Amino acid sequence: MRAKAVLVAGTALLLAACGGTVAGSGGGGGSGSGTSTEPLKIGVITSLTGAYVQLGEDQKNGAQLAVDQLGGKAGDRPIQLIVRDDQLKPDVALREAQSLVQEEKVDFLTGCVSAATTLAMNQIAAQAGAPYLGTCQTEQLNRPPNYDPTVTYHLAPAPSQTVNAAAPFICDKLGKSVFLLLPDYAYGHEQGTAYTAAIPAQSGCKVAGTAYFPLGTTDYNPYIPTIEGSGADALVFGGAGRDQVSFLRQAEQFKLTDRFKTFLSLEDLSFDQELGFDLIDNTWAMSAFYWNVDDPGIKKYVDAYRAAYGSPPGGYGVYAYNAVNLIAQQAADGKASPEDFRSALEGADVALGQGQMTIRQCDHQALLPIYVLEGLSAAEAADRGGDAQFGYRQVVETVPGSEQNAPTCDEVKTEFKQTS
Repeated sequence: MRAKAVLVAGTALLLAACGGTVAGSGGGGGSGSGTSTEPLKIGVITSLTGAYVQLGEDQKNGAQLAVDQLGGKAGDRPIQLIVRDDQLKPDVALREAQSLVQEEKVDFLTGCVSAATTLAMNQIAAQAGAPYLGTCQTEQLNRPPNYDPTVTYHLAPAPSQTVNAAAPFICDKLGKSVFLLLPDYAYGHEQGTAYTAAIPAQSGCKVAGTAYFPLGTTDYNPYIPTIEGSGADALVFGGAGRDQVSFLRQAEQFKLTDRFKTFLSLEDLSFDQELGFDLIDNTWAMSAFYWNVDDPGIKKYVDAYRAAYGSPPGGYGVYAYNAVNLIAQQAADGKASPEDFRSALEGADVALGQGQMTIRQCDHQALLPIYVLEGLSAAEAADRGGDAQFGYRQVVETVPGSEQNAPTCDEVKTEFKQTS
């Protein structure tokens, strides 16, 4: 196994790198030798319209912040960031990825907030030989038939990583009988597969029932009788963005969160800001990033983001921030070709805006901490949340990134099988 290298983002490191950097040929990450001052082209495709627009805006901001902190350069190469909107549609993501590699001749691709769009981007990246750094939760990106070890990387967790990390807390602290209300698309069904394995694995815990709702649902009334009749004492809601906001607003009307301890599969500060303290109080959630975690890399990223954009970052911008930093650092070190980039990242311990994580050698999956968060009232925000304005939640449990909660290297050799 290759020796692990610690990768630390920062302008000083990049400026100190060896003078020559890799010449970029476009759509293939460069030639891997020689010096160049040609632009390092990074294509970012994310959702700037649609149900998850908050996550897409955060990714755009995170990527741009990384470029700004690097002084717009990777060694001697100016960084050219090209951002496109996939509209949360796989066919649009495919078209935009084709445009970026064929017309713009990008060296790298990154971005996504949807499990459906990430596979389309990876398909084009594999065809073009341009490394793709996925930035949204999915089980399928680094498994057959999608995974290409020469170009595919996954910086967000797989849903099973987050679910396996949170299941002991849900069953121990929230309830032994759990109802799952999940979105009816790839990410929701991947959650369902993970929860229906992880919940029963906890002592005395069971899944009381499962229901799927269409993306963009605004009326959750039809699901409430099913939840109430299930015998559950805990409720997991797997939607994000406007789906999450709509659900919690209606849940408050029916006092659902008073009767069922409610756990959200995906927390993001942008959702919390739209919901407000009253709707967040008395809920729990999980995330692979939270802005007030005590870590020097997180603090550096959060302080810079807050200075640039006026509020702390959400959880999805950091994936794009990390991606741009990883790409820039390797380009500055003369490792922008797909082969050299792969050699540098496989098995690497990484310290960036998300804290410590490892890029696993067998499938290029990031192994990163998962945080369980408790929703707070406005009165608790300053003391327990660390900020009177943005302290919506407190980290109540940290599950370190490890092999334990991820699919094994043997499991990822086979195609993902949905069981829910």
